[in-house]
Amino acid sequence: MSPGPYDALEKQAEKLEKQSKEEFAQKKYSSAIKLLEEAQEIYSKLGYQGKMGMINKRITQLKNLVKFEKQDTLAKTKNDVEFQKRVNQVLQDKQQHLDQKLAEQKALPPEMKRILERITHLLEKAEKEEKQKNYKRVIERYQYILELYRSIPGDLINLSAEVSEIEKKLADLKNQNQIE
Repeated sequence: MSPGPYDALEKQAEKLEKQSKEEFAQKKYSSAIKLLEEAQEIYSKLGYQGKMGMINKRITQLKNLVKFEKQDTLAKTKNDVEFQKRVNQVLQDKQQHLDQKLAEQKALPPEMKRILERITHLLEKAEKEEKQKNYKRVIERYQYILELYRSIPGDLINLSAEVSEIEKKLADLKNQNQIE
């Protein structure tokens, strides 16, 4: 008995289903949906209600997946934009602070400028040593930096933010050092 036209249609629908699975594996969801819709149309012509129901369920699942991914992408994009705004604001604030400090430093006597340069150099060294977990030396450096900051008259330049930042780092390091 030779295969009839229905057998060829059924094979074509099965081939479309197989192709849709391959497209799904490659995350080409809209292509997979189209292939399933073509297969569903063939099964409809053949009157295969069971197959049509299964395919309809798969199409619905794929459409939900596509919708979910779009929502997820939109949410990520929105979060990325908000994060970038916050980063830009922090960078802008930091730049304004640096500009203000630079303007204040230009008006400082040479001796005070040398002290501030020394502090910058010591801060860099302290950060490197902290990465190397040489906490005893880092604590000594921060204590010396505090002495240097306090040696600069407050009426020349306001360093209260820097002093409190160093005091906080010192307290954190001392607590961390006691734990270890």
